[in-house]
Amino acid sequence: MAEPASARQSDAEALEASFLHCVHVTKEQAKNFHFAFQVLPPERYRGICALYAFARLADDYSDDESDPQRALANAAKLREWLQRALDGNPDRHLILPAVADTVRRFKVNPEYLFELIAGTEMDAVKKRYATWDESYRYCYLVASVIGLMTIHVFGFRDPEGKALKLAEETGIAFQLTNILRDIKEDVQERDRIYLPQEDLARFGIGEDQVRAGADSPAFRELVKFEAERAKSYYRAGEALVPLMEPDGRPALEVLVKIYRRLLEEIEKREYDVLSERVSLSTMEKMRLAGSFALKSLLK
Repeated sequence: MAEPASARQSDAEALEASFLHCVHVTKEQAKNFHFAFQVLPPERYRGICALYAFARLADDYSDDESDPQRALANAAKLREWLQRALDGNPDRHLILPAVADTVRRFKVNPEYLFELIAGTEMDAVKKRYATWDESYRYCYLVASVIGLMTIHVFGFRDPEGKALKLAEETGIAFQLTNILRDIKEDVQERDRIYLPQEDLARFGIGEDQVRAGADSPAFRELVKFEAERAKSYYRAGEALVPLMEPDGRPALEVLVKIYRRLLEEIEKREYDVLSERVSLSTMEKMRLAGSFALKSLLK
């Protein structure tokens, strides 16, 4: 039996309301991403806003620093809601109709969304990372999987099967840049140190020094070391751009350029990430987004 027209209309209205809410969340909360998203065609723009809103929701639901068990319970609840939405019942949260539609429309592997939830759960149970392999795993779960989802919405051509690995490594570059920028805030406000303990030990940096925000030549050498590591992953982003579909390529170029500029600013400040939080001005981000939008129009 055909579904009643009123029900179909109700579903369509719910989906539209869901996308509008996701766009609102992205405009309000995406400090860097939205400048890139604005250069996308409408359908891709709405899809990427849906995925951003899900990432924001996953982070908010599982980021209860006062009660890790409640954070884990919230993450489990979100995992259940997501599976229900993917099964055709996106009725547990306003963003889920748009998320489920985006996953289907752009053939996003649902596992990426579940991995993202697992990454946010790590913040509830793990505050130190012994090795780079451990830090890499965290970066993969909270950033690389977003990159993997993103390139499906942007669209990509990948005859040699390189794009997924390049997207993974680009996410590592972005997250490591975030970690360097937020070292002081993360440890002082959340008691989290994402840089590998083995690297702190290599440069003779104790946790008390990091917590106190005490600058030193050795600390700047540590930041320089990690910045060079991030730069090696940014090369993946440069290789990924040409694999994007033409109408999605400018958005990735903007993202890579904004995050690379943050790293360049850290270098410009001679690796001082303690005295002042590194950021780009709204005007500079608008300029970068505008330049790539114009570039795409002239092609």
